[in-house]
Order: sequence, then structure tokens, then C-alpha cells
Amino acid sequence: MQQIRPSQIKALIDLLGRETGPEAALLKKELAHIMQNNPQALHSVIEQDFHSSLPAAFVGAMQEVYWEDLTKQISLFTGKINPELEEALTLVTRFVNPAITRQEISQHIDELARQLRPILANCTSAADIWNYLGQFFFHTQQYAVLPAAHDIKEISFGRFLQKKQGAALCMCCLYTVCAKRFGLEAGVVDLAGRVLPTLQPQDASQPLFADPLENGRLLTLEDCKNYIFERNLEWNEAFVQPLSSRLILRRFFSHMIFILNKLRDERRLTFLRQYMDVLKN
Repeated sequence: MQQIRPSQIKALIDLLGRETGPEAALLKKELAHIMQNNPQALHSVIEQDFHSSLPAAFVGAMQEVYWEDLTKQISLFTGKINPELEEALTLVTRFVNPAITRQEISQHIDELARQLRPILANCTSAADIWNYLGQFFFHTQQYAVLPAAHDIKEISFGRFLQKKQGAALCMCCLYTVCAKRFGLEAGVVDLAGRVLPTLQPQDASQPLFADPLENGRLLTLEDCKNYIFERNLEWNEAFVQPLSSRLILRRFFSHMIFILNKLRDERRLTFLRQYMDVLKN
């Protein structure tokens, strides 16, 4: 593979900071090629010659290259028979932080599971497990769920793991992936717009739920039905059927679209709509 010279990369960065229209589109293709084949050379030039003074247009071009590549990754994800939730959580994080890897997210969850192991070893029932998870996440680890997200960063699962604050959907997914580390049948349900983590007891008794907006308060199936009836809605068993990883990913992107619509951020909305089209197909 032919190595590109630092001077060529520097010239490309300078040009991307000035050119517009068709010329900029051609330059962006060249940038995508370098990002794929010579990422270390690109990083070195940025560090040595630009530091924090990168042209805004170049930063924007890099973002769009990442977002276009994410379309391909989502297409591969949807082509799988049963894609894993952690892969979906990595994809949604990459829209905010393109450099994140699935390994980083998995390692963080592994560490939480390591700390949970001695706690869950003493549990004698599914209710104990769900209660202890709530205590661990909200009190020991001090995670916080925001009543409403106003920035798409608050819907980024990877950022949620680091900052310990974010949307209810992030917490539901954290319950799920940690529970699955212990072979438990867990998932996320959509209770008429209210997302909850759910646990199916191994004795096949009724499922349990937790309310992420009330520090993991334990909910029963009867509690869920009462919630629906109080809102003058008709009960549907689909309310408590766990969502697939594809539907969860769509839910994340829908939240982002809702926020960016308010901000009229058409640039990012264009890519999110592409992702939704891929997931629908």
C-alpha cells in the first residue's frame, strides 16, 4: 500500500478548510481513504501541525466520513439473524463518539458484573436480584436517570457508563446487559412509551420490572397493567414483550431525532434518518 506523505495530508486539511461544493466532496473522498488506510499518519499530522486549531470545515468532514461509515455498520448489524444488544449500544454511541469500541463498552460492563457477582450470589429470588441491581446502580454506583434528555450526548450509552447520568433507556439497557452476564433472561419493554427493564424468573412465574425514574423501584405485572388502565388505555401483552436489539437501536435514534428536530440540526438529522431507513428495511 502506498504511504501518503505528511505534507500531502497537511495540504488536504488546509484545502478542506477552504473549498466548498463539488471540490469539497472530492476532497472528502480522499480524506475517507486516508482515514481508512493511513489513520496513524493522519493522527500524527493533526497532533504535530494543527493541535487544537483544526479548520471547522475539516472537523465537519471527518464527522461525516465517520457517520457515513456508521451507515455501513448498521446495515451489517441489521443483516444478522439475532444481533446482540451490546453491538447496538456500541453503534448508538459511535454517533456521538466515533472512536468508541465495543471492547471498551464490554470491559466496563464486565467490571460492573465483577462487582455484582458477590452481591447476586446471595440472592434467593428474582425479586432479590432486581432489588439488589437497583441498589447497586442507583446507590452504590450512583447512576442518575434524567427525566428528559435535551442533548443527544445524554442518549449515548458509552457516555452514560462514564458520566453515570443519562436517559432512562440507557439505564434499562444497563440492567439488561449486566443481568445477561449472569445468564438471566432480561430485556427492555415499552409500556406505552414508558421504557422499563424486565426480568423473567427462571421458575417461569410472572415477569418483574424496575422503574428507572424511581431509582429502580420494583414493579410487578399488575403494577404495569394498572399504569395502562389509569391512562384509559387497553391492555396489550405486547407492552411487556422484550424489544429486539434492532428495535432498541431504533428507539435510541428516534430519541436523537426528536432532540435534533427541536434544534433544527439538519446536518446530523440527515444521517440519523438514513440509519432509521436502514433499520426499517
